[in-house]
Amino acid sequence: MKTKFPKVLCSSLLITLIFILGCVQKENQPTSENEHVTLSGLQKEIESKLREFEKNLKNGDSIALGNMYLADAVIMPSLVGTEQIVKNFGSMIRDSITGSNFKTTGLWGNDALLVEEGTGVWSHANGQVVGRGKYLVVWKKEDGDWKILRDSWYPEKKK
Repeated sequence: MKTKFPKVLCSSLLITLIFILGCVQKENQPTSENEHVTLSGLQKEIESKLREFEKNLKNGDSIALGNMYLADAVIMPSLVGTEQIVKNFGSMIRDSITGSNFKTTGLWGNDALLVEEGTGVWSHANGQVVGRGKYLVVWKKEDGDWKILRDSWYPEKKK
Protein backbone atom coordinates (compact mmCIF):
# COMPACT_ATOMS: atom_id res chain seq x y z
CA MET A 1 0.00 0.00 0.00
CA LYS A 2 1.48 3.32 -1.08
CA THR A 3 1.17 6.34 1.17
CA LYS A 4 0.42 9.89 0.02
CA PHE A 5 2.38 11.36 2.90
CA PRO A 6 5.62 12.16 0.97
CA LYS A 7 3.64 13.86 -1.85
CA VAL A 8 1.56 15.87 0.60
CA LEU A 9 4.66 16.85 2.58
CA CYS A 10 6.56 17.90 -0.55
CA SER A 11 3.58 19.88 -1.82
CA SER A 12 3.17 21.62 1.54
CA LEU A 13 6.85 22.49 1.71
CA LEU A 14 6.81 23.83 -1.85
CA ILE A 15 3.77 26.02 -1.18
CA THR A 16 5.32 27.29 2.06
CA LEU A 17 8.62 28.06 0.30
CA ILE A 18 6.85 29.96 -2.49
CA PHE A 19 4.88 31.94 0.08
CA ILE A 20 8.01 32.83 2.08
CA LEU A 21 9.99 33.82 -1.01
CA GLY A 22 7.10 35.95 -2.20
CA CYS A 23 7.11 37.83 1.10
CA VAL A 24 10.85 38.42 1.27
CA GLN A 25 11.79 41.99 0.40
CA LYS A 26 14.98 42.60 -1.54
CA GLU A 27 17.63 44.36 0.56
CA ASN A 28 17.44 48.17 0.47
CA GLN A 29 14.42 48.07 -1.85
CA PRO A 30 11.32 49.69 -0.35
CA THR A 31 7.98 47.99 -0.82
CA SER A 32 6.35 51.24 -1.85
CA GLU A 33 7.19 54.84 -2.68
CA ASN A 34 5.49 55.92 0.56
CA GLU A 35 7.79 53.67 2.64
CA HIS A 36 10.83 55.16 0.88
CA VAL A 37 9.67 58.70 1.67
CA THR A 38 9.01 57.74 5.29
CA LEU A 39 12.44 56.13 5.74
CA SER A 40 14.02 59.16 4.07
CA GLY A 41 12.24 61.41 6.57
CA LEU A 42 13.33 59.23 9.47
CA GLN A 43 16.92 59.39 8.22
CA LYS A 44 16.76 63.19 8.41
CA GLU A 45 15.56 62.90 12.02
CA ILE A 46 18.45 60.58 12.88
CA GLU A 47 20.97 62.81 11.13
CA SER A 48 19.67 65.69 13.25
CA LYS A 49 20.24 63.58 16.38
CA LEU A 50 23.80 62.84 15.21
CA ARG A 51 24.50 66.57 14.88
CA GLU A 52 23.03 67.07 18.38
CA PHE A 53 25.35 64.33 19.70
CA GLU A 54 28.38 65.98 18.05
CA LYS A 55 27.39 69.39 19.48
CA ASN A 56 26.93 67.98 23.00
CA LEU A 57 30.34 66.31 22.85
CA LYS A 58 32.00 69.47 21.50
CA ASN A 59 30.40 71.46 24.34
CA GLY A 60 31.72 68.91 26.86
CA ASP A 61 28.22 68.13 28.11
CA SER A 62 28.24 64.52 29.32
CA ILE A 63 24.79 64.95 30.92
CA ALA A 64 23.22 66.00 27.60
CA LEU A 65 24.99 63.07 25.91
CA GLY A 66 23.64 60.68 28.54
CA ASN A 67 20.14 62.10 28.05
CA MET A 68 20.30 60.98 24.42
CA TYR A 69 20.20 57.39 25.70
CA LEU A 70 17.29 55.49 27.23
CA ALA A 71 17.52 54.71 30.95
CA ASP A 72 18.18 51.03 30.17
CA ALA A 73 20.51 51.71 27.24
CA VAL A 74 23.66 49.69 26.68
CA ILE A 75 26.86 50.70 24.95
CA MET A 76 28.14 47.31 23.90
CA PRO A 77 29.67 45.40 25.44
CA SER A 78 29.78 46.69 29.00
CA LEU A 79 28.23 50.10 29.71
CA VAL A 80 24.72 49.64 31.06
CA GLY A 81 22.39 52.50 31.95
CA THR A 82 22.71 56.23 31.63
CA GLU A 83 24.78 56.67 34.81
CA GLN A 84 27.65 54.57 33.41
CA ILE A 85 27.23 56.17 29.98
CA VAL A 86 27.49 59.69 31.45
CA LYS A 87 30.61 58.67 33.40
CA ASN A 88 32.17 57.26 30.22
CA PHE A 89 31.52 60.46 28.25
CA GLY A 90 32.78 62.53 31.19
CA SER A 91 36.05 60.59 31.07
CA MET A 92 36.36 61.14 27.32
CA ILE A 93 35.71 64.87 27.73
CA ARG A 94 38.32 65.14 30.51
CA ASP A 95 40.76 63.46 28.09
CA SER A 96 39.94 66.26 25.61
CA ILE A 97 38.08 63.95 23.22
CA THR A 98 35.39 66.42 22.23
CA GLY A 99 35.37 66.10 18.46
CA SER A 100 33.30 63.66 16.47
CA ASN A 101 31.79 63.25 13.05
CA PHE A 102 29.26 60.55 12.19
CA LYS A 103 27.73 59.55 8.89
CA THR A 104 24.81 57.19 8.38
CA THR A 105 25.48 54.52 5.75
CA GLY A 106 22.38 52.38 6.30
CA LEU A 107 19.05 52.67 8.08
CA TRP A 108 16.36 50.05 8.65
CA GLY A 109 13.17 50.00 10.67
CA ASN A 110 10.06 52.08 11.19
CA ASP A 111 8.81 55.15 13.03
CA ALA A 112 9.21 53.45 16.43
CA LEU A 113 12.50 51.53 16.16
CA LEU A 114 15.44 52.08 13.81
CA VAL A 115 18.79 50.39 13.29
CA GLU A 116 21.47 52.73 12.02
CA GLU A 117 24.79 51.68 10.54
CA GLY A 118 27.46 54.30 10.02
CA THR A 119 31.04 55.46 10.07
CA GLY A 120 32.58 57.84 12.53
CA VAL A 121 35.63 59.69 13.75
CA TRP A 122 36.58 60.67 17.31
CA SER A 123 39.10 63.48 17.83
CA HIS A 124 40.73 65.69 20.44
CA ALA A 125 39.69 69.33 20.77
CA ASN A 126 42.76 70.26 18.67
CA GLY A 127 41.49 68.13 15.79
CA GLN A 128 43.90 65.19 16.25
CA VAL A 129 42.02 62.03 15.32
CA VAL A 130 42.07 59.37 18.04
CA GLY A 131 39.79 56.82 16.41
CA ARG A 132 37.94 55.90 13.24
CA GLY A 133 35.50 53.11 12.77
CA LYS A 134 32.03 51.83 12.13
CA TYR A 135 29.06 51.78 14.43
CA LEU A 136 25.68 50.18 14.81
CA VAL A 137 23.02 51.98 16.85
CA VAL A 138 19.45 50.99 17.71
CA TRP A 139 17.23 54.05 18.08
CA LYS A 140 13.88 53.89 19.87
CA LYS A 141 11.27 56.64 19.88
CA GLU A 142 10.22 57.56 23.40
CA ASP A 143 7.68 60.31 24.04
CA GLY A 144 8.16 61.57 20.47
CA ASP A 145 11.96 61.78 20.72
CA TRP A 146 14.57 59.40 19.29
CA LYS A 147 16.82 57.94 21.99
CA ILE A 148 19.57 55.36 21.79
CA LEU A 149 18.68 51.89 23.07
CA ARG A 150 21.86 50.06 21.98
CA ASP A 151 25.16 51.46 20.78
CA SER A 152 28.25 49.69 19.49
CA TRP A 153 31.56 50.84 18.03
CA TYR A 154 33.94 48.85 15.85
CA PRO A 155 37.34 50.57 15.55
CA GLU A 156 39.15 50.59 12.24
CA LYS A 157 42.05 48.16 12.24
CA LYS A 158 45.44 49.82 12.47
CA LYS A 159 47.48 49.39 9.32
